[in-house]
Amino acid sequence: MGYSGHVLIARGERPLSESGVLAPVQVLHESGYAGGWQRAQLDGDLPGALDALLAQTGAPALVAYIMDSDLADVSAASPGGVRWRAYLHQETAEDYGAPALPQSTDEVVTQALAWAAEAGLAPDREAVRAALLAGHTFAEETLDELVEALGIGPAE
Repeated sequence: MGYSGHVLIARGERPLSESGVLAPVQVLHESGYAGGWQRAQLDGDLPGALDALLAQTGAPALVAYIMDSDLADVSAASPGGVRWRAYLHQETAEDYGAPALPQSTDEVVTQALAWAAEAGLAPDREAVRAALLAGHTFAEETLDELVEALGIGPAE
């Protein structure tokens, strides 16, 4: 049995666990990336997390709901209004009965690049596309690949 819950990625001056956004759920793990980006892995569901993070940090944020490590429903938003959503492990999402998303992979790539640019990141178009289409054993691995492709680097 794999992990099910939210993974939140945002830039901020203090740990995500210290924000009021995460108060209703248990934080299982926190880690940092370069440039003040942070990641929090939560135990369970946290509806409204993306908009709450966006409001609190004033910076682009990304939230992934992972189901049994099989798939990830990824949503991202920026203060400038860029929003995108994608399923990592699309075929598995279809097997689970997830509704079809309105944007094509190419449209998601375009929006994801705009989101990353607003965040001051240097994304790699082909790597973003490859991550969106990847099929690693665990959705968490695919999410890590996507985060790196968007330009969020490892901890300094």
